[in-house]
Formats: sequence, C-alpha cells, structure tokens
Amino acid sequence: MMTSCQKETISLTSEIDTQQTSIETNNPPTNNIPSTYPNTIKTTTTTSPPSDLTLLQYLKGETDYSIFYQALARTGVNVDISDDGPFTVFVPSNEAFQTFFDNNNWTSLDDVSQNILTMIVKFHISNLEVKIAELQTGTVVPLFLSGKEMYINMDDPSNPFLVLGLTNADFIESDLEHTNGIVHKINGVLAL
Repeated sequence: MMTSCQKETISLTSEIDTQQTSIETNNPPTNNIPSTYPNTIKTTTTTSPPSDLTLLQYLKGETDYSIFYQALARTGVNVDISDDGPFTVFVPSNEAFQTFFDNNNWTSLDDVSQNILTMIVKFHISNLEVKIAELQTGTVVPLFLSGKEMYINMDDPSNPFLVLGLTNADFIESDLEHTNGIVHKINGVLAL
C-alpha cells in the first residue's frame, strides 16, 4: 500500500481579492473563522516537508523549550498533536515560562494546577499550518483545542507579534516546518 505525505498549508486572501476574482465563489468561511474578519483561510497542498521530524520529536530535542514539552506531556495535549496534522505550535521559551511562573508566584510546572496548565498549553496550538511568511495584516488564527482565536499583528512584517486576550508575544524564530506542521518559537506565554 502506498500513502501520500501531502499536508495542508494555509495562505490568506483578503476579501477584497475574493470579491474581484470571478473564479472564486463566495463560500462560507472554513475552519470556524467568521467572515467578518479581514482575511479568510484557504488551503493549498505541499508535498515535501523540509524536516523528517514530527512536531513532538523536534520539541523533545529543544532544550530551550523543554518546559513547554513537559507541559504538553503533563496535560496529555501531546496526544492531540501526535497524528498527521497539520498543526501549528507557538512554543514559549523556558525564559518566557520562568517569567510566567514569577508573575504568578510559582517556581515550576509543579505549582500550576492541571486545569490552568492545560488551558495555557491549548492557547498555543492551532490545527492549521500557519506560515508567518505568507500572512497579511490582521490575521486571526483559531486555537482548536481551546475554542479561542489569536491575532497575529503583521503591521510591521519584520516584527510580527501574537495577541491573545491581554497577553502578547514576539516571534523568536518562525516557520520551522516538520512532517505534521509548523513550529514558531515565541518569547511569551499566552493566557487570557
């Protein structure tokens, strides 16, 4: 039996472009993104990922991001992102987690309740493959495990940042492609 290694990626098209193109139809938005947002997501297909590692294999080997990997395992969310995907994981650095702990009078993951930790981890994962290099201003990304959405500010393409509730984070490194999705390294823990 032969299987395909194709995966979905997203690219964004503004509603203005969609209205001016007679080939595209006015279909309802997919992936639970309301049509009132300035950008909608449509999928395209790629066939050869640059890395032969899964997201979890990659994260396991990243020592500067080990706290997030431990949080994935402790909450069981690692199971949710272990299949073919696609997924996008916005991974806070260990330094970002230490600041988060300090701000909440915690010393480690052991001090964070299971419910809060699960919620926090889910705020960092989308079931879409989001490539920062392909985004336009004002992109909203659904976080499928939490039912929330994050906003990616692209006003300055050389300095994009994420916003979720009252928290935000800058990108340290972005668009790291793996067999079942994309990793973006960020400098903050997203919470509401």
